[in-house]
Amino acid sequence: MFPETPDHNTAGRQSDAADDRRSRLEIISGHLRGKINENSDFTSDVVSLQLVEKLVQDSPPTSDEILALGFDLQLVRTRIDEFLAGQVDRNLLHHWICNALKIAVVLSLRETTPDGDLIEDTLGLMALVTDDDFASPDTSVRLCRLIDDRISLRLPAPRRRTISELLREMGEGALTVTERGPDSEHPVWVDVSLLPRRHDAKSALSPRPTWFQPLSVCTQGLWKEISPSDRWTGVENDRIPGLIAEEPWLANEFEGLSLYLDPDGITEAVVEATRIGSRELRKAVAGFRALHQMKRCSIDGIPVHSREEDL
Repeated sequence: MFPETPDHNTAGRQSDAADDRRSRLEIISGHLRGKINENSDFTSDVVSLQLVEKLVQDSPPTSDEILALGFDLQLVRTRIDEFLAGQVDRNLLHHWICNALKIAVVLSLRETTPDGDLIEDTLGLMALVTDDDFASPDTSVRLCRLIDDRISLRLPAPRRRTISELLREMGEGALTVTERGPDSEHPVWVDVSLLPRRHDAKSALSPRPTWFQPLSVCTQGLWKEISPSDRWTGVENDRIPGLIAEEPWLANEFEGLSLYLDPDGITEAVVEATRIGSRELRKAVAGFRALHQMKRCSIDGIPVHSREEDL
């Protein structure tokens, strides 16, 4: 027997590595495209995500490899259609969506596929509207239909409309400040999270803030520094004048407040102040509530009423 030459060894290792990579791709593809049912092994989610991470670490996936995975817009539509047809439980769908979104981010679908933006945006919206913390079963079905209709025409995912309708249908919102900027004593911006629907503000065991932050508040000075030059930030897109036109008595209540909806459906509240105090925060929440036609809102357990309601 002749010993293998160095070149021979290198070729063999390359062949083994290629086989290993193909094997990983097949496992990931099978996981993504497999049937969702009550017997699904969720422990495989961790394994599949680890395989994706290892794949990317070795070398970025090629367009042909991603195509072979079958991770495309049609796969996402198929999952939505299965849910709407009653073939997939909402909680199981939510679990699949969250795992698929993690895989999409690791694979950098936005940069590697033509539909990457639409796939990631759709998965992000679906993660929200199928989450029992924020949507009732009926709301999930209705908003999934809306999303499915839009992406079937290859139109952008309806993020603004979906989030606004989700909030309106929730009716009540328990909000809490989660970030106060670098100077927490005199913040010039704060981020606000929405607590789960069944959150009990009186319970010490109540869940902590979740990942959904539908409201951001900042001072006018900071807004002038950081606001992008995109069209949605123009003064003509301030939502306050429209709200006042429908309810003139809001003019005094919303004095010094502007509201914008960014492309992701997040409400950007801008206040005429040098810092965000309790008064500015409550004004922003009151505007948020009116904009999304919610019945009741609270901030850190304190109800936010309109002045007219307090009379």
